[in-house]
Amino acid sequence: MIVRSPTLAAISLEPTGGGVAGVARLLWDVFERQWGADARLLTLIESGRTHPSFAEKTRYALRLARAQAMQSTDSILFSHLGLAKPLQGMPRTWHRPYGVFVHGVEAWNALPGEQLELLARAELRIANSAYTARRVMDAHPEVGPVVPCPLALPPERVRTEIAQSGSALPPLGEHAVLVVGRMLGSERYKGHDELIDAWPRVLADVPDAQLVLVGLGDDRERLRDKAARGPARHAILFTGFVPRPLLEQLYERAACLALPSRGEGFGLVYLEAMAHRRACIGSIHDAARDVIVDGQTGRLVDQDDLDSLAGAVVGLLKNPDEQRRMGEEGYRRLQEHFSFDSFMTRFNALMSSPREALAS
Repeated sequence: MIVRSPTLAAISLEPTGGGVAGVARLLWDVFERQWGADARLLTLIESGRTHPSFAEKTRYALRLARAQAMQSTDSILFSHLGLAKPLQGMPRTWHRPYGVFVHGVEAWNALPGEQLELLARAELRIANSAYTARRVMDAHPEVGPVVPCPLALPPERVRTEIAQSGSALPPLGEHAVLVVGRMLGSERYKGHDELIDAWPRVLADVPDAQLVLVGLGDDRERLRDKAARGPARHAILFTGFVPRPLLEQLYERAACLALPSRGEGFGLVYLEAMAHRRACIGSIHDAARDVIVDGQTGRLVDQDDLDSLAGAVVGLLKNPDEQRRMGEEGYRRLQEHFSFDSFMTRFNALMSSPREALAS
C-alpha cells in the first residue's frame, strides 16, 4: 500500500495525557519525518485536560467524518482503539483504510461487539509490545493477527513547557525512588498502593528512603490520604504534574524507578529511566519483562508479595554499585533495542505493507 497523506488520530499530545499521549507524540514524530506536510493530525482533546468534553467528542467525530467523506486522507491510524468508535455511525463508503494501535488492558480485556468488529476490520493492528500482541490475540482470536512494534523515546526536541506554580523540585536525598504515572481509579493496577504499603518495610532497612510519586489523576487524593494515615507518611512525597524539564531532573536525582504494575502494555517510563541510566523495578505480571531484564537492568517482582517488593527496593538502595551497573546496562539496552530510528524503521515497514505484516 502506498501511503501519501496519512492521518494520525490521537487522544492528545499533551504531557498530561500519560503514556498513551506519549505514544501519540512518538507516532507523530514519525509521521512528520516520513510524510512532512502531507501528514495530518486529528486530536480528540484540544486542551490540557485528561478527559474530553462532549463538545470535543462531537468536533472530533465531525472532523473524522469530513476527512473521510472529502477523501482528504488516504489512510488513518487510530492511536487508541476508542478513537475508531465514530466509524460506526458513518457510511461504509466513506471509510478510508485504517489501522489501530493497541496499548494494553484497553484491548486485552473484554470488549463490546462493536469494538471487536472495528478491530477486526482494521487493515493493520499494531501492539506496543510482543506481550500486548499475545494478550490481545489470546483474548480475541476472532479479530485476527496483531503485530508488535516495540516503542522508543521520541527524539530530543526543544521543550516549551512552563513550570506551574508550586512545581519546584522536592528536597530529595540519595535514596529517593521515583514513580511516574497517572493515578486513576480505573488504573489501580499500576502499583501505587503496593509501594505505599511496602514503604514501612523499606524504611526499616533504609531509614532515609523516599518514595516520590509523580503524576495527576482522579485517584491521587485517595492515595495521598492513604499515605498520610500510614507510618511512612513523612517519607512519601506527591509532586503532582511535573513539566518535562523538572522531570528530567528528578530522573537524574533519583536512585531508581519503580512501577510494579499488573497492566502495562509496555511502559514508556522504563525507557525514560533507562535513558538516565537508572535501574527499573517492574513486575512479573505484564510487559515489563519485554523491557527490563531481571538482574541485569533492574528487578521484576510479584506485585502481591510486599516483602519481595520491599526487598527489591532495599537491595538497590543499599547497593550503589548495583544501581550503577544496572543503570549502565539499561542505557545500553535502550540504545540497542529501543532507539527512535529502529522504531521508525519497524513502523514504516508496517504502514507500507500492512497485509504482509499481518500475514507474517
